[in-house]
Amino acid sequence: MRDLKRVILTGCMAVAVLAAAQTANAQREKKAPDSSQAASVSQTIGVDETVEIAYHRPGVKGRDVFAKDSKLAPRSGKPWRAGANEATKITFSADVKVEGKDLAAGTYALFMVPGDEEWTIIFNTGTSGWGSYAYQEDEDVLRVTVKAADASHEEWLRYGFDDAGATACTAYLHWAEVKVPFGIELAK
Repeated sequence: MRDLKRVILTGCMAVAVLAAAQTANAQREKKAPDSSQAASVSQTIGVDETVEIAYHRPGVKGRDVFAKDSKLAPRSGKPWRAGANEATKITFSADVKVEGKDLAAGTYALFMVPGDEEWTIIFNTGTSGWGSYAYQEDEDVLRVTVKAADASHEEWLRYGFDDAGATACTAYLHWAEVKVPFGIELAK
């Protein structure tokens, strides 16, 4: 009987601890919207293969976001999270070629290294990090170099797709006065 009471008491204490933890988590829930709201965009290529990009949308807000000393997306030669908050993620439902280079189906963190004319786009397996603080180069799966283009002003960072064809498309990042395109096609 004494052992049964101990088991019941232990169970009640475990329930109380779990209830307290849930209450604490509920108190930490967001009280206001993020200043860089979450967004996602997807494109079908092929029969039902898709490319999806999930990211957060920072605003320019009068800042020079791509200056060498910018805290947002500096041209410092270091990887940038290509968005705000947690790492930007790109998911391919099938094997693809990005700028002609093979990339297996899966979800990757999308990082970019802004340059004056050329940008490096990085596909990395470290998808759970906050921003680029947890970035590890040894988790890179693919790096491609592309040319950035001048573009009309875009206040809120935006991803999208151009040139959507039967088995290919061009994904892009557009923010401030810069557009960074990268070609994606189904691997054959």
